[in-house]
Amino acid sequence: MQESAALPTLIFIPDISGFTEFVKKTEISHSQHITQELLEVLIDANEIDLVVSEIEGDAVLFYRSGKTPTAGELLGQVQRMYTAFHAHLKRYEVLRICHCGACQSAGGLKLKFVAHYGDVALRKIKDYQKLFGEDVISAHRLLKNQISISEYALFTDKLMTACNTWSDIGQTAWSEPVSGADEYDVGAIEYCYLPLESLMARVPEPTVEDYSLPGVTTRILEHERVIEAPIELAFSVLADHSVRHKWVVNTDNVEDVNHAIAQTGSSHLCVRHGREQDLRWFSYDFKYRDDVISFCETERDLGITVVSKLTKIGEGLTRMQINYLMERNPVKELIIKLFQYKKLMKEAVANLDALNDYCASIVRSGGEHRVQIVLQPEPR
Repeated sequence: MQESAALPTLIFIPDISGFTEFVKKTEISHSQHITQELLEVLIDANEIDLVVSEIEGDAVLFYRSGKTPTAGELLGQVQRMYTAFHAHLKRYEVLRICHCGACQSAGGLKLKFVAHYGDVALRKIKDYQKLFGEDVISAHRLLKNQISISEYALFTDKLMTACNTWSDIGQTAWSEPVSGADEYDVGAIEYCYLPLESLMARVPEPTVEDYSLPGVTTRILEHERVIEAPIELAFSVLADHSVRHKWVVNTDNVEDVNHAIAQTGSSHLCVRHGREQDLRWFSYDFKYRDDVISFCETERDLGITVVSKLTKIGEGLTRMQINYLMERNPVKELIIKLFQYKKLMKEAVANLDALNDYCASIVRSGGEHRVQIVLQPEPR
């Protein structure tokens, strides 16, 4: 363990708020997944060479040693992170299919920033740089303050006096700064803050990709079996790409899962045993009505769409149907019928048998799938 001499350092903390009210198990799980994605968005939006010290619950502790950033640099960083944060939430609202409390309320999450500057010692613990010093404590204390609005960027007087570019913040910022001060165990801390509400106008509306394959309507295979599990559990397992290798035959692993919670555009790379080509699948077109859930998945390189249909047939029993579709092509259809159909059907049977075993084992253990999707039936 090594500790450096204290150096002038920027301490920069984006903090997410809004999930503390949820107590249900499923909602806590989903809130954690959503928060993790948002923290990654904030880290990816770093453009002024900030270093991550640690993740602190719903916040990221960034630092940058050396001279203070200019007002333009830090204001630009705040705008970039704020825009990326709310763009992600807007996209999630458009693409989500889960109706649990956390997922429905994700759009109401808020973001605030605290920026401070002072002498900080760095202590290296394995691969991590831990920050120490009174100024680190001050920055954390400022996350609890008397500011009445929920989204703002707070800059301490100590930060602003360290660089003369902060003298004209009123001309360079998107709104008029508001002065404030709070008393803590480390003493009184003066600051100014900027409301972030006006930046929402700069957040772009999401674009939604069409994941369907035009013309792919010819059925080349169909199979069904009863799954010994409730429809909600069967669907949650089926839609969870991260566990596909547990029931899809000839699959070694699943990689590049882009969403922990199933939604339109969820995708994964299926790494296949002994095959020349790994497969990238996209899920879309989720529907739930009259105890029937259906959705589609496409593999663009193969030009195949798989339509899955789950029907509740009793307490704890679900009929699972799958249809494989391709574009109309008499030559390819004949080749599949003569040389590939038996193999494809054998795999389809093995897949649904394994899916049933996986779901039934969860039921027997009295547990739940790790990411339970809550669907809202469409009106009749």
